[in-house]
Amino acid sequence: MKRLRGTLPQDAPHARDPEPLGRSHRDGLEPAAADRIWDVCVIGSGASGAVAAERLVRQGLDVLMIEEGYRLPPGLGHDELDDLSRQAVARDGDGGWNDGGWPWSTTNLGGGTVFYGGASWRYRPFDFDPGELIRTDGLDVRWPYTLADLVPYYEVLERRLGVCGGDHEPVPRGRGHSRGPAHPPTAAAEVLHEAGTALGYRPFPTPLAINRSPHEGRSACTRATLCVSHQCPTGAKGDVVAVFLAPLADRPGFALRTGVRALELEQDGPDGVSAVRCLDRLTRTPHRIRARAFVLACNAVQSAALLLRSRGRRTPDGVGNENGLVGRGLCLKLSEYVTGTVPAPADTLADPAAHTGPFSTIAFLDHYLDPECPTGVGGLIYESRTDQPHKLVRDALELRVETILADHPNLDNRVGLSPHLDEDGLPAVVIDYTPDPRDLARLDHMAGRCERLLRQAGAAGVRRKASGFAQGSSHLHGTCRAGEDPRSSVVDGWGRVHTAPNVFVVDGSFMPYPGGLNPTLTIQAHALRSARAVAFHLAAARAATA
Repeated sequence: MKRLRGTLPQDAPHARDPEPLGRSHRDGLEPAAADRIWDVCVIGSGASGAVAAERLVRQGLDVLMIEEGYRLPPGLGHDELDDLSRQAVARDGDGGWNDGGWPWSTTNLGGGTVFYGGASWRYRPFDFDPGELIRTDGLDVRWPYTLADLVPYYEVLERRLGVCGGDHEPVPRGRGHSRGPAHPPTAAAEVLHEAGTALGYRPFPTPLAINRSPHEGRSACTRATLCVSHQCPTGAKGDVVAVFLAPLADRPGFALRTGVRALELEQDGPDGVSAVRCLDRLTRTPHRIRARAFVLACNAVQSAALLLRSRGRRTPDGVGNENGLVGRGLCLKLSEYVTGTVPAPADTLADPAAHTGPFSTIAFLDHYLDPECPTGVGGLIYESRTDQPHKLVRDALELRVETILADHPNLDNRVGLSPHLDEDGLPAVVIDYTPDPRDLARLDHMAGRCERLLRQAGAAGVRRKASGFAQGSSHLHGTCRAGEDPRSSVVDGWGRVHTAPNVFVVDGSFMPYPGGLNPTLTIQAHALRSARAVAFHLAAARAATA
């Protein structure tokens, strides 16, 4: 069988030069960690897994976190890491197949938060109950809880992450304002602000999990790099390694093992999963980890693939897949870039800070719900700078915006398993996704709004650039859909798998509707909320035993 390329430990510079994270962290899994029964095993160390693990440790539980990737050395960039990462089988633009699919944000300790731009949005009320405008074939797109249920968790995370900026709309809050002052606008953002205001828009600063001032022991942003392509050299960005995992480094009850890949879950009875079978990628040694509860935080592609691989006598089609819904309803969000150039003073063009710092400092939600857009649902427009504009534009200021919009959930869009094998001998991941024609029409409409904005700014050479969203992206949702009815959903409102009650999915898999904004903060809020349910489940189990 064909084997798809992927990250082998001996090929990875971050595996040869690991940087341990305190006494709790090591590469590989020693027998002692596999011989005991943990309270919780968290699989995945990215945006959601780190948030859940930290809360569970602080509640006094013994937590083992396993992560397939490694701790990255400071100099490793996003493009270099991508070149080492395992890909997936996916459809191309003509409906055929290739092995260029993208099933990750990034694969490393901290996941995509190490390289994300820090965009930290609260979802809008519409995103939790969009059924009035979003029509699907028999799928319930309503979330099993509301924005009000998530607000307290948003507040906690905004404070912890140091989120600065945000939209102009009044947002329900409980104990008071939880966001700091916005970052100063870039030169391009100032131009976009003037143009947007002239069109009647209400621009506002993009909410960013990047410190404007020193915050909770982390420094202020020095604009040393562009956040979306390099690791933050100062700790100003709220990646989960800096904010959630580093404080646990030497805390009793927490163990972090990198370079350990989860292969399959073992479920022998109705009470749930008893163990996860995994592989130490350094020694190629298999292990079996036992725990009382399991938290899946691998992302919406990888968590679904893990459940689908978890086949046994009781689970012939995979854990949680009794109704064939695991992996179905994959949403990737549609997006497109629009660029143009405007004249600028020489000192602005020569300023190194013009090409570094936050990737986005201005946003527009004026078309989020738009009766002129097909279906009446538009999307976000925001500044989305590239880190190499000087290589493309030498004598003008580049304006670059991105539009993002939610896709219609569709059961035919799915994560599956291929007969081809990856480097560990497991079925390769398949991303089977075809954009809905309604969504393509909406994307065209929103890209047109972006073009109008740039032309209002006086930009020349306005053009569109595809994002490649259909091959997979950093916005992954919907493959373990949440709902109250086990016949039409995989997990309940707490992320608990209906037919495996000690397994909780805390990443973007749970979303029955993907929302039209960058999802990281909402996924983290869901993970923080779900951690309460994990702790309650374990407390109830102990009480029953006693």
